[in-house]
Amino acid sequence: MSPQTLLKNKNKLLKILGIVVLCFILLFFLLRNTFLHWAIEKAAIKFNKTYKGELHVNEASFSGLSSILLHNISVTAPGKDTLLAIASAEATIKVLPLLIGNIRIDEVYIDSTTVRIFKSAQRDNISFLLKSRKKKEDDASKQAQSKIDIGNLAYQFIKTIFDVIPSQVQVLRTSIALERDTAFFVSTIDTLAFNDGLFHCNIKTTESKGSSFFMVRGEVDKSERTLLFSMFPKKMKEAVIFPVLKSFLNLRFSFDTLYVALNETNYDNDVLTLNGRASMRKGAINHWRISPKNIALDLAEINYRFNIGIADARLDSSSLVRLNKMIIKPAVHYIHSPQKSLAVDFKIPMMPSQQFFESLPQGLFQNIEGIKTEGELGFNMNFFINTKQPDSVKFNCSMPKKKFRILSYGEARLNKLNEEFLYTAYERGQAVKSFMVGPSNPNFVPLDMISPYLQYALMTSEDGNFYWHNGFNENAFRKSIAENYKKGRFARGGSTISMQLVKNVFLTRNKTIARKVEEALIVWLIESNRIASKERMYEVYLNIIEWGPGVYGIGEASAYYFNKAASELSLAESIYLAMIVPRPKWFKYNFDDTGKLKPHVADFYRIIANHLVRKEIITEEQKNNLVPNISITGRAKDLILIKDTTQVDSLQLSDFEMIVE
Repeated sequence: MSPQTLLKNKNKLLKILGIVVLCFILLFFLLRNTFLHWAIEKAAIKFNKTYKGELHVNEASFSGLSSILLHNISVTAPGKDTLLAIASAEATIKVLPLLIGNIRIDEVYIDSTTVRIFKSAQRDNISFLLKSRKKKEDDASKQAQSKIDIGNLAYQFIKTIFDVIPSQVQVLRTSIALERDTAFFVSTIDTLAFNDGLFHCNIKTTESKGSSFFMVRGEVDKSERTLLFSMFPKKMKEAVIFPVLKSFLNLRFSFDTLYVALNETNYDNDVLTLNGRASMRKGAINHWRISPKNIALDLAEINYRFNIGIADARLDSSSLVRLNKMIIKPAVHYIHSPQKSLAVDFKIPMMPSQQFFESLPQGLFQNIEGIKTEGELGFNMNFFINTKQPDSVKFNCSMPKKKFRILSYGEARLNKLNEEFLYTAYERGQAVKSFMVGPSNPNFVPLDMISPYLQYALMTSEDGNFYWHNGFNENAFRKSIAENYKKGRFARGGSTISMQLVKNVFLTRNKTIARKVEEALIVWLIESNRIASKERMYEVYLNIIEWGPGVYGIGEASAYYFNKAASELSLAESIYLAMIVPRPKWFKYNFDDTGKLKPHVADFYRIIANHLVRKEIITEEQKNNLVPNISITGRAKDLILIKDTTQVDSLQLSDFEMIVE
């Protein structure tokens, strides 16, 4: 075939192809409204079949070749409660991508949008969307789920979001309402405008617990898949109160300026990399589970690098966090398969110690506010757990120091442990008893006047390495993590005697995250800087802890149970007192109705006695002669539930007399 013939055939083919495309465009133009109604009806049927709700569009038509007009769009729950209503929407579709089957929206205009979500004990209009369909639980599906490529899935999700963003968006009069029992939240947006990558909107929120008015400004680069936005109050010197959280979670989160940026999105060698930065100025958070007071930060900032692979996700070690003047280097690695595991590495490089304390969030460490120090401090923490082998959990924590010295103790006056001080005992947040810890209190007992049996029995039960650790028993903490993970709840604690002492003397009884963090820091300050000796710490501990209803300190306890001095306690009595410390008000339930210790108590006696033999506190002979039985001779005897045999006998005699008669 000659070149001329080939050229003619090629030209004919192109003409035919052009005619086909033209016919396709013409056919689409003639039938486009029919196709549109068919597509909407199909979507409505699928929505109803999947969720049992209704998707309704009152009017739909094409305007020109590529503009779609929709009027009165609504989504309703199965109970006919409206979830979404849009008065009108217009979208312009890019024609060329449409010819090859790709829908790309170029411009969007939406007017009068109302979203109302409510939930009560009787009914709601949102849960029907949240009910996932049942999946087959066969081996094939499980295997397929375990082979999900997390990185690719995340990349496709991000890619899709950026791809569908129109070049121009204008949304007028938007209202979003959330209602639940007595709490409500309403957010109104007059205009949301997006034009060639730049967007802005003003948001006004009204809630059951306050209101806020703030602005959002940002920029999106679709080709580079990057974005940035900032939130700030409309009026200067006012804070933005983040909506919804206060009304529905009782969490107040406020800030002067919030800035978030995604500077890089890259997918290479099956790994999705996300680089960016986020910062918050004049931030504050308040929740009763965190702290009774506001926790405030002048500046919080993170430069992050996330790497998401086929079966793992990692916050890279190159990421940096800044809290005021403190620099933190976090690294987190989560592996999804073949076995789930989590590794955390958290470092604060050595820095001037005064800057360290001044950079801590205000309100988080109330007892050391105003502390003055010199030297340098750092912090290192490593954690690893494999969910298939939780007993092999790894945990290490340290605070390296260099020429560190405390010049002034601040609010808590940590050195008060070395002198007589007033102690107040609390129950359920209420003060129940105050007394002096020192010689002026007749019930105070110096350590050398307390039975060695009691000292070592309680130490063995509560914290066997008290005299040798620096306030933290990492081995006990690791066991606590493993046990709590296996049981799926808080079943075992890892507190040392040092931590219990600090909790009782310096901190409130509120069980908050802030208290636990502050507790750890104060323990480190006292132990690592020898503010108080181990002997003095144990002496104070034994003289303030609860031993029974209204009974505090070993002086009161020895008299309350045995009507004797603390120095006179026997081995059996000492082990008993050690046993009841975790639940002192329950002491009476360790006795049967004859006043003898119940059989289960023997196990505790045996365990403690074995430990005391290994530590050479008692001899093997003493252990063998130990009988788990005691005689309560003090005031506690009145609370032990002893069966009234006199009353039982009289009843039996009465019954016998009735029979005889």
